[in-house]
Amino acid sequence: MRTIVLSLSLAVFGPALSAFAQEDRRGLPARIALDRIELRHGAPLLEGIVEMTGRRGQSQPREWRVVVRDERSRSRVRTMRVADGRATDEGENKDFYPSILPLGFIDEQKLKMDSPAVFNILVREATVARIGFDSVDYKLRCREFSNEPVWSLTARDVRGNIVGKVLLSGMDGRIYRTVWYYRQAGGYVKIVDSEIDALLKKPQIRDRPKVPGKPEVRRSDGVPEFSPGPGDPGTEQAEIEEILPR
Repeated sequence: MRTIVLSLSLAVFGPALSAFAQEDRRGLPARIALDRIELRHGAPLLEGIVEMTGRRGQSQPREWRVVVRDERSRSRVRTMRVADGRATDEGENKDFYPSILPLGFIDEQKLKMDSPAVFNILVREATVARIGFDSVDYKLRCREFSNEPVWSLTARDVRGNIVGKVLLSGMDGRIYRTVWYYRQAGGYVKIVDSEIDALLKKPQIRDRPKVPGKPEVRRSDGVPEFSPGPGDPGTEQAEIEEILPR
């Protein structure tokens, strides 16, 4: 009878113990951390997430700190900590008001990309960039002037040096920006920033040739206004000719 009871116990709790061991080894996904806050402190606390951070994940961090809006606090924001299987209330957060304004408050329903999914995107982008890393710092916050969640991933080497950053949407994984740091001999660091590269590749608008005797009119952004000259019939008067086979 004891053997049967023991067998049943292993059958029931075995998968849970295995999952806990796997979670402890790989870290804690963000979604599980949020679920534990909801279970322990209630769903309304997650209706206004200011930011969520986890450090030194391999691939997932073992601890998450979540700053949420809380009208019971004088500072109107509160910090929750999730680690060791527990969600604890760390009290009022004074890192924001009045010195720093939160960028916004995340709509949790829009958070579709969990931390393991964005980690895989980081691995893919780092592979393309030929960057190796040892750990990842996670930060989830609002995109400015919206309630869209944005992940900011910071990749570090074994010495803790930053080797890259990837910013992407928490809704669909769309990449907004990548920055990579290539350390060269002599301490020189080559910076590859997708935002700068995009500006350099942006085509320049050339000025149209001036029409003699006609003043040039420019828009507020400095680009010359198009104004048909004497020999330019304009689009309304232009003839569209059919291209015939030769």
